[in-house]
Amino acid sequence: MLCICFLNTNRRTKIFKCIICNNFSFEIICKECQKKYLKPDIKIKNNTVSFYRYDEIEWLVKYKYHRFGDRVFKILAENSFKIFAQNINEKFFVIPVDDKIKKGFSHTAILARSMKNKFLTPLFNSLHSANNVKYAGESLEFRLKNPRNFKYSGPKNIDVILVDDIKTTGTTLNEAKEVLSQYGVNVYLSIVLADLS
Repeated sequence: MLCICFLNTNRRTKIFKCIICNNFSFEIICKECQKKYLKPDIKIKNNTVSFYRYDEIEWLVKYKYHRFGDRVFKILAENSFKIFAQNINEKFFVIPVDDKIKKGFSHTAILARSMKNKFLTPLFNSLHSANNVKYAGESLEFRLKNPRNFKYSGPKNIDVILVDDIKTTGTTLNEAKEVLSQYGVNVYLSIVLADLS
């Protein structure tokens, strides 16, 4: 990624090369590519909202492992989670799944933060996995044998929206819901960037 910084009178302006079209842009993904490639196709299945098919944005989701991945996730969130949140007019807390900071940022916290408005309040650092096993690319059998062992430290008896980046088998969301229900937390809806199915 090429980044050029210009000093404006009071602040520094960054110009990037768009990671999709390679043209110069003020964002890591230019506005044209956002319009062309990041228009969400909202699907609701089993009380879970998804915006993209995983195979469409897999390479973008994998930026969560890179130091500038926070910029990619902010753009993904702006084009999906933030727009969706504008249609919610009831009060909910928004809980990101396992928002521990990795590589300098938490991708699930970025998604949850983008939903913040007068009705939706993110609850950061409230639902963390006690298991540090890597689940990327693993089978359902592996995931079932290695539960995340979530620990919840937020308020009890509240209504929430649960946020994660990808729904592969559904085990992460199901385990999170099970743990939250022990504290009287009602998961009204789960929202993910992408669904494998």
